[in-house]
Amino acid sequence: MPEPGTLLEARGLTKSFAVPRTAKGSTRLRAVDGVDLRLGRGETLGLVGESGCGKSTLARMLLMLERPDEGTVRFEGVDPFTLSGAKLLAWRRKVQMVFQDPFGSLNPRLCAADLISEPWLTHRGLVPAPKRAARVAELLEMVGLRPSDARRYPQEFSGGQRQRIGIARALALEPDVVVCDEPVSALDLSVQAQVLNLLSDLRDELGLSYVFISHDLSVVRHVADRVAVMYLGRIVESGPAEEVFDRPHHPYTAALLSAAPSLAATGGAKRERILLTGEIPSPADPPSGCRFRTRCWRAEDVCAEAVPVPPLGEPSHTAECHFPLEETPAVAGSGPGGGSRSA
Repeated sequence: MPEPGTLLEARGLTKSFAVPRTAKGSTRLRAVDGVDLRLGRGETLGLVGESGCGKSTLARMLLMLERPDEGTVRFEGVDPFTLSGAKLLAWRRKVQMVFQDPFGSLNPRLCAADLISEPWLTHRGLVPAPKRAARVAELLEMVGLRPSDARRYPQEFSGGQRQRIGIARALALEPDVVVCDEPVSALDLSVQAQVLNLLSDLRDELGLSYVFISHDLSVVRHVADRVAVMYLGRIVESGPAEEVFDRPHHPYTAALLSAAPSLAATGGAKRERILLTGEIPSPADPPSGCRFRTRCWRAEDVCAEAVPVPPLGEPSHTAECHFPLEETPAVAGSGPGGGSRSA
């Protein structure tokens, strides 16, 4: 049974792909490896990590664009991969996506009205044809555009305006969950703030839940209620956003935060820069035990022998680490991984 208030839940999700290795054969790359995730109703979950860590593959499984090799996805307690026909069509309304590239995700041959109303051609009963023009105008105003923009084409809009059309298209089906995959990374900084504020306002107004994927920690801190940190296909730390950003438990999270100058620790203190050295593993051949151990300054023998397991009892803030940080260390340390600190 899902936890009270849980809207979307993933358990043990695993997804691998065949990739060429040599002329004699291929190997499997585990893009996602045993991920557990929970999204509460009305909540924004930030999913962060380096490029290639599996964030987008995980999002595609939540959207049923990829089928997991193992594990389950449940929406309000129902596994959507077991649905078919009308039930599957009804489910697809409930989870929508805003893409990273606001130009590449919009058909340049369709005007804004056609882009927004296109989902209604599949979900025919949602908005009757005579009411579609009025509904398009309402959605345009909802995302900060004018009803007169309905007949303009994507190439006639700025990048921020195109992303607003993408948001309006996602809202056209009245979803409960919107997956935002790097939705502001292609935009100028001033426009990023406008779009982030729009997403926040829409969440409050419509009761939406977001899975917000980004590698920009300052953006995630601005929008997220909870944060999940991904490394080489696994969630290595998760918890309330303020706790994760102010008191990271996993060394990888601490290293990410130290590399973001705008995310200084609270109280005016400056977080020291953590310089990671050592081998950067291949996703096709990850290290045994803890996947971060080859870059971790706290690694010991046990880190190579066993996968860290978060403590039992489902505490709100967990980390997959044998030697979690009680607080962000103030002094340089070193270990088998070769990590170091510099001011």
